[in-house]
Amino acid sequence: MALKREHEDNPVPGVCKLAIDEDMTIYVIEELKQGLAAEIDIHDTLELNLAEVEEVDSAGIQLLLALSRELQLKNKQLRLTALSGAVAKLLESYGLSDRFNTAGAT
Repeated sequence: MALKREHEDNPVPGVCKLAIDEDMTIYVIEELKQGLAAEIDIHDTLELNLAEVEEVDSAGIQLLLALSRELQLKNKQLRLTALSGAVAKLLESYGLSDRFNTAGAT
């Protein structure tokens, strides 16, 4: 499965820490979407670790944009906590680094 819950010793209430450890391409987007949707209503903040994502296409970017929008509508937050070089480069090329506040996520 491409989406995994990160285990931590001292979990923060309301924060769900997830890692995507596969490519974010059209081939796995539906699986990722379903997994993320299951967490949206349960938590106030979703933290995504994208350090292991080696390939991302426009479907992956669309997923991040849709997730961000959905959480904003529900007054919740999305944080990208770590980015692979591929993700950082694509967000930069689309001009989305500021939108996802990725300054400290690389």
